[in-house]
Amino acid sequence: MSSGKKGNQQESPETGRYSGNRSKAFLGGVDVMEHTPNAPALTGLARVGATARRISRVLADLLWPEPCAACGVMLAAAPAVPGREGGLPPALAPLASCLCPQCLSLCHPIAVPLCPLCGLPYAPEAVGHECSWCRDRRPRFVSARAAGVYGGPLRLAIHRFKYSRRSGLARPMSRSLAQAFLAFYGPEGADVAVPVPLHIGRLRHRGFNQALLLLGGFGPEHGLPPVAPRALVRTRNTPPQVGLSARERTVNLKNAFAVSDPAAVRDLRVLLVDDVYTTGATAEACSRELLKAGALEVKVLTLARVM
Repeated sequence: MSSGKKGNQQESPETGRYSGNRSKAFLGGVDVMEHTPNAPALTGLARVGATARRISRVLADLLWPEPCAACGVMLAAAPAVPGREGGLPPALAPLASCLCPQCLSLCHPIAVPLCPLCGLPYAPEAVGHECSWCRDRRPRFVSARAAGVYGGPLRLAIHRFKYSRRSGLARPMSRSLAQAFLAFYGPEGADVAVPVPLHIGRLRHRGFNQALLLLGGFGPEHGLPPVAPRALVRTRNTPPQVGLSARERTVNLKNAFAVSDPAAVRDLRVLLVDDVYTTGATAEACSRELLKAGALEVKVLTLARVM
């Protein structure tokens, strides 16, 4: 993190950090970085607790095997896909605990070359350049990146996470998001992470904010930005964005967000987090309010991106 003022921090339920300037931090056993800030070593009691949780997860997997979040096949019985062993992109590798090998092989990571602003990927032989959309409209955020392409099994998994209340999928998805953050922005890429908020009415209906759950593995204890969960609020219960054009989305989100805690973002580099980047209308509306509240810059990170 930068040496400037830090935002509000939120403790994560995850443990497993290692002391030292050149140590490795893990999110539930997934290596997410090589260089972390100084962090105090776990106490003996905390180590015992972390070990007990890992053992309980292994036992739970054996006794109650999880189905693939996309196709439903039991993960423990799913056959491997030839040629993919050990070859998963880092940002997608954590999803192996919720997607079967076949479905995971159909997921596509976001990789360069891409638009440096909105993160739209290009064909491998192309040269990265600003897309026509960003040239014409100049987004307020400095960049937007995503772990994978929104489609196929990843799309199904996100739908089950959000609409079927499979909140347990947040764990591997959060690890995936952490890997994407490190790959695209680096461990010093932001000072504070802010989730895109839900209106209180929709939050009560769904039971959770998916963007906040995706930040469950973030925090200084993991060598990742601290989370300011209530810095940004939704002031209007807008109609769902699904099926709206880019212009309709922009109009739909007008005056829909506000910064409730300016001190949490003032003079800081903000990482704005959501589950899916579609047209950028939500990211743009949130960025406008964060910058008005004094944020130095806004970077956007999502689990998936619509092509």
